[in-house]
Amino acid sequence: MKGIRSFAVMLAVCFLLDVTGGAAAEKKVAGKKDVVTQGEFAADLITTFGWEAGLPEKPKDKDYLAILSGKRVFRFEAEDVYNVKKDNVSVRNYSLYGPFTGSGWVNGIGEPTTAHFKVFIPLEGTYTLTVDAKGDGQKWQAGGKEFTVSTGKKLGEAVAGEVPLKAGMQEINVVMPPDGGVDYFVLEALPLTPVEPVGGWRMKEVLKMGALAEVTAALLDLEKALPDDPAIGSKTLTAEDIPQLPPNVKTTTIGYLGKPVAKEWVRADYRGAQLEIPFSLEHSAVYDLKIRALGKALIVELDGRKIAGPAKPYLDWVDMGSYRLESGAHKLLIELTTNGGMDVVQLTGKKASPADYMALCGLKGAPETPVKPTDTDKILASLAERFKGRK
Repeated sequence: MKGIRSFAVMLAVCFLLDVTGGAAAEKKVAGKKDVVTQGEFAADLITTFGWEAGLPEKPKDKDYLAILSGKRVFRFEAEDVYNVKKDNVSVRNYSLYGPFTGSGWVNGIGEPTTAHFKVFIPLEGTYTLTVDAKGDGQKWQAGGKEFTVSTGKKLGEAVAGEVPLKAGMQEINVVMPPDGGVDYFVLEALPLTPVEPVGGWRMKEVLKMGALAEVTAALLDLEKALPDDPAIGSKTLTAEDIPQLPPNVKTTTIGYLGKPVAKEWVRADYRGAQLEIPFSLEHSAVYDLKIRALGKALIVELDGRKIAGPAKPYLDWVDMGSYRLESGAHKLLIELTTNGGMDVVQLTGKKASPADYMALCGLKGAPETPVKPTDTDKILASLAERFKGRK
């Protein structure tokens, strides 16, 4: 921890020298506004880091937010995105072949035919393509790959495979077997850290130093270096906090797979299992999430956000990252692999006031001070220099 904090201090000093040094001596540029809005800064961030491919031709606020949110789950109804002029298919709205979503589903003909889907995604990544379709021997094509999917005579969901995609317009095709059909398909990748102020972007509001520091910490992955908050402390969750164990999960006290922290820990059988742990927090803050577990891998879902981490064949701590969490109720889902297990979950609160963020990033002054338009170029250049990629 001392090493991390030392790094944070050095980074803060560098950031301070690059961003705030000499700012007071700069003169107001004629014709420029006195303030910068959060929306303007959000747009500048996307331009600075070359993320414009994820924007439509005439972007709106929601398009910038789609990139900065980091969410990478995109669902498309087939009847909304197929090529109406080119495809030899029809849209049906009856449930003879099982329930469907949206306004209908795309139905093929009595011989193989191709449906062409054009969709737009704002973020690149390696996506899992999941389809809800009908027919055996479907040939799905995306990102230069082809996947064979069979779902039988009724509409059913199946994972086609993983495909790397760039941000922007995508063409996803499927060669349907005779009388095949498609209801919807989903592209899903693990989310990226949201780049935003605490509480989210308020696009029309003036950008202030506190919000700038919060954005900086998220962008540069600095929040782990925020100091622990003794007033919040740590919250530990054990097997006792799981309302109902799945039938293929048992509690155990064995210690030869690593010394457990709790009196009892839980372990799945050869089928693996999913644990659901509801919990509540008294304070809104940044929390470090650590899980003492064993398995081939550790995949969790925190309030709908999927997180993946490495695991070992014995009980050991897995650092799952730092997250901004509001006070109130939350839910943690833990996927246990074959014979995987979980001992304890630990959430450690950190100091996360705007002043704490400013200290972390090396910004001086008051959190409520507006960011000057004359400073934004230096700020963006400094961020670009230190940026190592989104996680």
